[in-house]
Amino acid sequence: MGKVFWYELRRSIWNKGFLGITVVTIWYGWRLLTGTIILGVANTAPFSPWSFGAYLARLLPLLSVLLLFLLWNQSAERTRGLEVLSDAAPVRPGRYLLVKCGAAFTAWLVLAFAVSALGAGFLWALFGTDVPCARLLLPSLIALLPPALFWLGCGLTAGRIHPALLFVLMAAALTAAYLPRSVEWSLYAEPLFTEYPLSLSVLDPAFTMPAEALLVRLAYGTAGMALLGFAVARHQSRRERKS
Repeated sequence: MGKVFWYELRRSIWNKGFLGITVVTIWYGWRLLTGTIILGVANTAPFSPWSFGAYLARLLPLLSVLLLFLLWNQSAERTRGLEVLSDAAPVRPGRYLLVKCGAAFTAWLVLAFAVSALGAGFLWALFGTDVPCARLLLPSLIALLPPALFWLGCGLTAGRIHPALLFVLMAAALTAAYLPRSVEWSLYAEPLFTEYPLSLSVLDPAFTMPAEALLVRLAYGTAGMALLGFAVARHQSRRERKS
């Protein structure tokens, strides 16, 4: 299965759609860094965990679209021939689907790491040793992982029904950034980084988050993993019934 993983990973990265969204995301990330993040958010320093988390949160709609595009690229009708070959191979269909999903998620991680490195490198170039690189890791994980797992599960489930549904999810991923949201319930956590620090009544506070927000973010990630497991189990059972 290693060969399948590397094949799917190369196919995910080396296509015009991935490269196009990557260019747009990096360009937008640079605009955020030089126009908003450099001023700091919520009365915090530009290199604070709050500002860095806000930077990633504002990139998440584009990153989510990329993840869904990668899943669509695997689910599109032109790739169905590969599944016919996989059905004839001595590999469980559910495992094969997980490998493909893992390749798509790994390709997404490449861009997520790239924009994170862009932000950290930008701040390091300006502020040097004042940048608390180790303290940027936690807000990065809190911002990125729950929505990534959520859209991964939703996308894989929708893609097994019909690939066109992934375009509906792409629109939903962009729309979610503009819906009214609270600190606790925001999928992309932007209010957590831009509004919650103002409620702490401390200048440039250390990074913390309310327990409700943490539980909701765990719920988003758990829901995504549950949908992922459902999609894999459904795909496995359907293939077994056909065989």
